[in-house]
Amino acid sequence: MLESSILWLNQVSTQVFWTCALLLVTLDAVAAVAVLRTRSRALVNQWTSRVLAANLLLLGAGLGVPLAAQAAKLVASTLAPVLSAPAATSSKSAQVDPAPAAP
Repeated sequence: MLESSILWLNQVSTQVFWTCALLLVTLDAVAAVAVLRTRSRALVNQWTSRVLAANLLLLGAGLGVPLAAQAAKLVASTLAPVLSAPAATSSKSAQVDPAPAAP
C-alpha cells in the first residue's frame, strides 16, 4: 500500500510542477506580448500586481507541492519497514519449532 502511495505522490508532484511551470511561462508571455503590443503604461500599472500575485501563487504551488510530496514520500518509506515488521514477527511466533530429538 505504501509503495503505491509513494508512486502516486511522485506522479502528482511531477504533474503539479510541470503544470505550474507551463502556466507561469504562458502567463508571463501573454503579459509581455500585451505590454509590447499596446505600449501602455496604464496597462502595466493596472496589471503588474495581479501578474505578480499569480506568479507567486504558481511558484508556491509548483515548488511547495513537490516538496510536501517529497516529505510525505520520506515518511512513507521510513514507515514501510516498521509497518511490515509486525506482520513478519507475528507469523514467526505462530510457527512452532519442532522439539529437539532425544539422544
